[in-house]
Amino acid sequence: MSIVRLFGSESELYNEFAVKCFRIFLLACPINGLQMATGVFFQAIGKPKQATVLSLSRQIIYLLPATILLPLVLGVEGALWAGPLAYVLAFITTLIMLKLYWKKI
Repeated sequence: MSIVRLFGSESELYNEFAVKCFRIFLLACPINGLQMATGVFFQAIGKPKQATVLSLSRQIIYLLPATILLPLVLGVEGALWAGPLAYVLAFITTLIMLKLYWKKI
């Protein structure tokens, strides 16, 4: 709650919404590390296509469409859930690419 006060604390409704935003956004952050590390791994072993796909997957391929489409369906809630959804989809993409790579070797 003290982080929210840095940005303002005009009303209880503001504080409640800010806490909800933090909880939703931070929900999928723990799985974010694997996607970044795997992108660096593919870059290090000379697989630029895989590294590029992983690097762009969260921010461009998944987050941009989710940010546009989810609010149309879910309103403000959709805008809040776009980030975690992009993280989860990028995580799934990472797992699939890792599995395909390990199967190949």
